[in-house]
Amino acid sequence: MPAVSPGAEIDGNRARIVRAARGVLAERGLDTTVDDVADAAGMSRRTVFRHFATRDALLAEAVREGIRSYGEHLVPAHDGEELDRWLVDAMVTVHRLNARHGRIYWELAGLGRALEGEIAVVAEERRAGRRALVRSFTDAVWRSAGGDGRPPAWLADVCAVQLSAFTTRALTGDFGRGPDEIGRVCARAVAAAARAAVAERASA
Repeated sequence: MPAVSPGAEIDGNRARIVRAARGVLAERGLDTTVDDVADAAGMSRRTVFRHFATRDALLAEAVREGIRSYGEHLVPAHDGEELDRWLVDAMVTVHRLNARHGRIYWELAGLGRALEGEIAVVAEERRAGRRALVRSFTDAVWRSAGGDGRPPAWLADVCAVQLSAFTTRALTGDFGRGPDEIGRVCARAVAAAARAAVAERASA
């Protein structure tokens, strides 16, 4: 068996720590400690601090990786692709990711500007990333529904609500729905809104 290079081992350990941090953040949110992450990764606290100078640096990197996962997993609509089918695939993907990211995303959105330091920075990055996602998603929905020009602002608001981790949380906690079921319901709501927006623009 070939020897593992020191660089590859360091990268592997760092990835393992970040993966563990994402899991703990989903359950414990900002109450997550370095000891929690070390236990989840099967490493010592000292090993974690060899890779991350501070707790906040570790948590921020874990959140950033979660933010990147939306772009990596959300497939854009193709020209001519049927709106309803694409929306189901997209919304199921988003609500699975929302459920996987869990508590930390609700807290970052809810606490907003009460945060400080690196956590405040990554919270703003999450907010900016979400705005960009909603813009591009709304544009894709609008075009797929047959819209021309810029979509109406209210359609973007509908998409923002249907993509939200708070929607995932509300329907999971209060109504016992799973991410796939939530995704299908949200896809129907967005499709109906998009077609209503196109009809409204045509009759204006």
